[in-house]
This record gives sequence, C-alpha cells and structure tokens, in this order.
Amino acid sequence: MSDIPLDTNVIVRYLTESSQDVDAKFEGAIGFFEKLEAGSLSVFLPDLVLFQAYFVLTSFYKAPRAEVADKFRRIVEFSGIRMTDKNVIIACLSRLQSQNLDVVDCYLLGWAESRGVNCVYSFDSDLEKNGLELLKIK
Repeated sequence: MSDIPLDTNVIVRYLTESSQDVDAKFEGAIGFFEKLEAGSLSVFLPDLVLFQAYFVLTSFYKAPRAEVADKFRRIVEFSGIRMTDKNVIIACLSRLQSQNLDVVDCYLLGWAESRGVNCVYSFDSDLEKNGLELLKIK
C-alpha cells in the first residue's frame, strides 16, 4: 500500500480534461486514474483534498453538485484509492447526490451514522431534520 498522497489538481484535471483535447502537461491523468481503478497503482486520498476538489469543480467550473458527487463516488471506490474512512465519504457523497444539504452537513451525517452517534453540537436545523439531535451550546 502506498502512503503517497494525491493532490487536488490531479483530480480536477482528470475530471475536466477530455482525452481528445488534453493539455500535454496533463496527458498522464487519464492513464493514472485507469491504474488507480484497476488497483495497479495505490495512493492516499485525504478527505480535505477531495473536498477542495469538490469546491473547485462546483464553484469555479460550475459543475452540478450531484454530478461531481457521482464522479467522486466512483473515484473513491477505485481499488487503488485509500482513504482514512471511505464509508463516511461514500455516505457523504450519496447524500450530496440525493439531498439539498451542504457538503459539511453531509459529512457530519455520514460520520455520525458510521459511528452510531445521534447528536451534534450545532445550531443547524438541517442536521436535526436529518435525524441528529442538536445539543445545547452552554
């Protein structure tokens, strides 16, 4: 297993470059991800990198959030992608596809669900509407 991290710009280039019109500097991105999918190459994908790529794609590139979440979910499931807690990320991405919640709410809900936690310190009613008890901040 590799502990070499994957950076945001590699994910963004992979999802924004087409194989017919790829900048020479980034031409290896498609083959790189094919190796990750097959498991012949292994990298560590930090959660923060994935969320930064999500922000770049949905804000700068104006990509639809459900579409980005779907593509990320496929990437996260590649054999060569290692993460701290894939199940939390997959749950987060599933919620991003199906619910109108922000990315942090989706992450917190996935994290809580994976650990059997049913409460959170927050003022956010969206979390409460989705099953988490809001604990009082004193």
